[in-house]
Amino acid sequence: MNFSNISPTEIYAGVGCVLSFNDYSRFGSRCAIITGKNMINHNSALQDVQSALKKENIQYISIPKAINNPSVKSIIDISSIVRSFNADFIIGIGGGSSMDTAKAVAIAAVNEDLNENNIFSVDLFAHSLPVILVGTTAGTGSEVMPSAVLTVDGIIPIKKSLKTHNSYAQIALCDYTYSSSMPDSVTVSTALDTVCHAVEAIYSKRGGIWARIFGHEALKYSFKSILSFTNGICDNDLRENLYFASILGGLAINNGGTSFPHSMGYMLTTMHGVPHGFACAAFIGEFMYRVSQICDVSETLTACGVKTVDDFIIEINHVLFTYFTKLNIDEMSLHKYADLAMKMNVNNNYLNITFNDCLNIYKKTCRS
Repeated sequence: MNFSNISPTEIYAGVGCVLSFNDYSRFGSRCAIITGKNMINHNSALQDVQSALKKENIQYISIPKAINNPSVKSIIDISSIVRSFNADFIIGIGGGSSMDTAKAVAIAAVNEDLNENNIFSVDLFAHSLPVILVGTTAGTGSEVMPSAVLTVDGIIPIKKSLKTHNSYAQIALCDYTYSSSMPDSVTVSTALDTVCHAVEAIYSKRGGIWARIFGHEALKYSFKSILSFTNGICDNDLRENLYFASILGGLAINNGGTSFPHSMGYMLTTMHGVPHGFACAAFIGEFMYRVSQICDVSETLTACGVKTVDDFIIEINHVLFTYFTKLNIDEMSLHKYADLAMKMNVNNNYLNITFNDCLNIYKKTCRS
């Protein structure tokens, strides 16, 4: 059997792992901490990181400038601060946007020729500052992936991935308790992102045995937990399961990549402000139905604890529409979205999605 797998990130998980990890100085004596502006009010992650760095006599600067759906401009701006501080390494704290910001800044900070116009042309083997990631949401899996998803401005902003062979985090410190302070809608949206990662990776062209293993394990830990959470049940075991599933989902798409639920969902986020997980989940039922017409999906259904594709769709929609109101987008906009989506990875699967397919899926999902 021939196969390959690249997962260079060291993962340390457990309650208190940020404080118990005692090897920060391996990466240098000056650290740039990148967070969102409200991180200090959410949980103790930032304080724990600062305490851990002080214990090792590491100088640090806190940069609370990561924004949701990070723009290329924000990356260039933050990288100049990191460069001025002469940071040896970066710690990114937060959800997917903060972690993606940290990875992108790590590339831009040491490649001074990069700017808003050429950042996506970075050499695949370009140097990057070492990055440590501390996740505070359970869903993106950004901790274990090299890519940083950025928003490119335009009449219709689009999402593009920035990555190099060196942009994996060196260390992922995974303490599920940091996710406990997230609002319910964030918990559900990010958990749905995990489900989408898993399902899309399992049935991708790029995927193989690792995508299937990681993807199905992610679904075992996430699917029932989301249903329980939506029905008002939440405890430490559920939070831990969702975080573990998020890491597994990240490993799944690291091997298999995503497909049309992500490509089509991006426009709902950039143009209508729909949180990423909800935006992708709006299309995952249709994706599952279509792949079931050409593939055996029984293992996936079993992992989710459901018997049929219809059951899968019913459960996903129950979760989705408990927190999300269906959009009613005009048809002209949907034509534009379908055109943009076709230029992304809608066909990282064996469905051979056409423009008309894409448009009809949008109409089914985004027209009342």
